[in-house]
Amino acid sequence: MSSCQSNSATSTAFAPARSKDPAWSHARVVPRARNSAQCLYCSKIIRGGGVTRLRHHLGGISGDVEACKKVSDDIKWQMKELINEMKKNQEKKRKLSLEIGCGSLVDLTYDDVDVGDDEYEGGSQGPVHDSKGKGKGKGKEKVGGKSTGPFSRFFAPRTSPGSQPSIKSAMCSKEMIDKAKMTIANWWYDANLPFNASQSKFYQPAIDAIAAIGPGFKGPSLHELRGNLLKNSMTEVQNYLLDIKTSWRDSGCSLMADGWTNQRQQPIINFLVYCPKSTMFFKSIDTSGLRKDAETLFKIFDEVVQEVGVKNIVQFITDNDAIYKAAGKKLQQKYGSFFWSPCAAHCIDLMLENFCDPRHFPIIDETIKKARKITKFIYNHVWVLALMRKDFTKCHDLCRPTITRFATNFLSIQCLLLFKKELRQMFTCDKWIVSSYSKSNIEKEIAVIVLEDREFWTQCQFIVTISEPLVRVLRLVDGDEKPAMGYLYNAMEKAKENIKARLKNKVSAFMPFIRVIDARWDKQLYSPLHAAGCLLNPGIYFNPCFKSKNDVSRGFMTCVVKMEPDIDKQDEIIQQIDMYKNAYGDFGQPIAIRQREKNNPVFVRYNLKLRERNIKRGRDALDLINLENIDLMEKWVGEESELIDGEDLDWGSIEEPLASQNLEEVVNVGLDIDDDGGDNDIDENILSSFANVDPFCLIDENE
Repeated sequence: MSSCQSNSATSTAFAPARSKDPAWSHARVVPRARNSAQCLYCSKIIRGGGVTRLRHHLGGISGDVEACKKVSDDIKWQMKELINEMKKNQEKKRKLSLEIGCGSLVDLTYDDVDVGDDEYEGGSQGPVHDSKGKGKGKGKEKVGGKSTGPFSRFFAPRTSPGSQPSIKSAMCSKEMIDKAKMTIANWWYDANLPFNASQSKFYQPAIDAIAAIGPGFKGPSLHELRGNLLKNSMTEVQNYLLDIKTSWRDSGCSLMADGWTNQRQQPIINFLVYCPKSTMFFKSIDTSGLRKDAETLFKIFDEVVQEVGVKNIVQFITDNDAIYKAAGKKLQQKYGSFFWSPCAAHCIDLMLENFCDPRHFPIIDETIKKARKITKFIYNHVWVLALMRKDFTKCHDLCRPTITRFATNFLSIQCLLLFKKELRQMFTCDKWIVSSYSKSNIEKEIAVIVLEDREFWTQCQFIVTISEPLVRVLRLVDGDEKPAMGYLYNAMEKAKENIKARLKNKVSAFMPFIRVIDARWDKQLYSPLHAAGCLLNPGIYFNPCFKSKNDVSRGFMTCVVKMEPDIDKQDEIIQQIDMYKNAYGDFGQPIAIRQREKNNPVFVRYNLKLRERNIKRGRDALDLINLENIDLMEKWVGEESELIDGEDLDWGSIEEPLASQNLEEVVNVGLDIDDDGGDNDIDENILSSFANVDPFCLIDENE
């Protein structure tokens, strides 16, 4: 507080004399610059606009002025409150004006409408008086029915993130905090809430709101929860969705169909709609009792398409199941104005599945099975797991649950390689040697794989070499950081080039895997939308290393003809795209050139993510009791009777794992893992088994 007070005192002398707005205490006058002010925190000069632009700058509100990056949370909150108050006053004046027709507001008392300093020139409004002529500036305000001090609105609530804690909360003992947590926990267990409900974004704000009111707050009753509160919540959601739907006309959208079976074994199809603004759940259809054929699905899809609006849809996305594929393509043929696309994450996962197909890549399949033996042994024995985490891996795990089952296989192999040295140390340490675990045949077999099986580690490294570029593409298409449509085309090309380089451009080494990728890409995944998105991504298209400009141009032309039936508009689009491709006009400005690789591409109607569902993903370590991870990790940590020791089931002795390594730490495992001095040449025994792979025989039409 002292720093804020000193800043305020220093700046008051420099504030414009005509204004008493609190925002001016955070800026100084710029000499010989009319209507300008300089922020005390970041030194940015705010030119023109008066106090309103200064408020936006300090409040971090985007618009016509850059946000201040150094202002404290309390001041930022204060400025937002002032702006919100100004907007409310403007709305109140507008409504009053409508009520009295064309009459003047001059005769209204200040008690009827609280006139704020909302003019851009920042003129002083003078003191505010009530109808009896008494000042109101020094009175107390009411917040939530409680009187507060005159300066309460200028400081963020004490429970807001980053705000200064209250003296009361700072003085709380550990016993008081533990008691409060235990009280919440008891209610949690009594209500039988799932543990992951604590990760809801509404959880902490609910606690903050209760703490802000203080003791005596009565929670909502059963009647309120299922009555007015539910109605209010539904209204908020409907207004939010209406705002998203309105944007479909301008940006276009992707309609996504996700078929699954619920806990009652009912077949359900969820429909979601993605647009650049957000992804929304549209509707769910129970298909119990319906025939499972393409014609039935086509009728269902057609109804949903008409509800969303045919003109709004750019692509319709389903998985690769044969009847979904047939229904989607039939829908595309009927309307002709949008594309059917398979789920990109599913297609890339199928590429990884082909990489470990035992019919054609038996060595990879056998290596993955050996790796699973190691992880299952460790995760089925509490003492061994605790030893590994505490003494060797610094609480990191060997297994990495990820978005798909086959990606989990390859990332878990990468983790094993990352901790190869630590695993060898564990199986030779004194604690292991004197333990009972080192005596049985199963334990000895695991130790032999880790310590003596040189081929196993060489094969693990080979698997990482050929899979890691593809796993990166999978993370791209399923990630939330940027729309994948403008990156997928180039990402697949880069992945293939990366695999070739990692295998030293040896055709016999890389060709079996490149054929698998090309077969899936050409037959299932590729769409002209990918090419159009790539062309409209300046960070890729204008890169000197990009060599597929003609291919993406042809794809873009296909999209224009398909999605814009008006010939004149087609010609106009082509003229504009020629200016873009040749960097004429605004496209050639220095600022546009500098921003090519800094900003995500802005597409006309192609700025769409190719994804089937919004999977919640994080980089947390493996949670052994997280039900969401069981299916993916079953083959890596699932219990096996021959591994279970009845005396080794004390989960209380397991220390909580830390967050897993991020992708960069895991995927950049050194290519030379032969620390015994062997060379780095590609193992010819591995390659010999891949020579005659026919990629098209790996593709099942029903996938």
